[in-house]
Amino acid sequence: MMQTDKQVLIAGQTINLTERIPDNLNGTNVGERMTFNFYDGSFHGVDMLFVAPKKDNPTPRNCQIYASRFNRIFQEPVVFLLHPAPAYERERLMQKDIFFIMSDKFANLPMLVVLQRISNRKAAERLSPVAQYLLLYHLQVSSLEGKSAKEIAALVPYSYESVALGLTCIEDLGLGEKIQLDAKSKGIHFHKEGKELWDKAQPFLMNPVEKTVFCDGLDGADEYPVCGINALAHYSHLNPDSERWIMATVREYRSLTKSGAMINQNEFDGSIILEVWKYPPVASKEERCEWVDKLSLALSLQDDHDPRVEKEVEYIIDTMKW
Repeated sequence: MMQTDKQVLIAGQTINLTERIPDNLNGTNVGERMTFNFYDGSFHGVDMLFVAPKKDNPTPRNCQIYASRFNRIFQEPVVFLLHPAPAYERERLMQKDIFFIMSDKFANLPMLVVLQRISNRKAAERLSPVAQYLLLYHLQVSSLEGKSAKEIAALVPYSYESVALGLTCIEDLGLGEKIQLDAKSKGIHFHKEGKELWDKAQPFLMNPVEKTVFCDGLDGADEYPVCGINALAHYSHLNPDSERWIMATVREYRSLTKSGAMINQNEFDGSIILEVWKYPPVASKEERCEWVDKLSLALSLQDDHDPRVEKEVEYIIDTMKW
């Protein structure tokens, strides 16, 4: 791992660095621009901001503050290019989850190692949960055509890194491709639109439901989106079930289980039917969802062969405003 003026070697791969021009440093203050040099680099398709102190290394605490601030401004992973320092300082940097490269011997880059492992995989055969979320967001909420990973990350509940990998998955499956927007960023271009894109994606779409559990009550004041038959009834002519149908993400379900909030949880029956989903309801980031989105709902019911359910699922697809 060796650093030069314009290059960094990471895991045997040379990363070319380009100094970021002042016009692309909007949001930083004069003191920060006097303290650091800023560089753009890309690792396995993910754009990153490399920050090099002009003089002494900032303290680990200040690195943490700067990293949080720069990440918030630029929506990119921040990697510090630091001067050699004692072992105890490197340990403090790692404890604070600071990404850094220090001379030619030390680095803390767990995120980049994960990206390398993922990039060495075979091309995707199905949409990942993040990729499916992005596709359904594009179809139902707002067009992502021509938007960069950074722009999309500001709209959805996923990190820049996750969005970048999701777009790669969409490209792998031939549903879209990354196009060059300018000298340093790429955007997504979809090969089809509306119903045609939905139809083309059918072989690659997943059922969003990870598992279904039952309980007789749910402690706590949190509200969860309605899913299943009762969501279908909301969107169509079907009558709702007497049971309460709700969904929670995998993370929310783990929290419910850990806290013991589900009363008499079991795998067979109960007054509450809880579906554990692989991704949240597709919606605007600021929107509080009362119901799961239509297309995810249709996918969640694809194995229900009740003719009434199949008819109403067809109805909500046919009446979609593509």
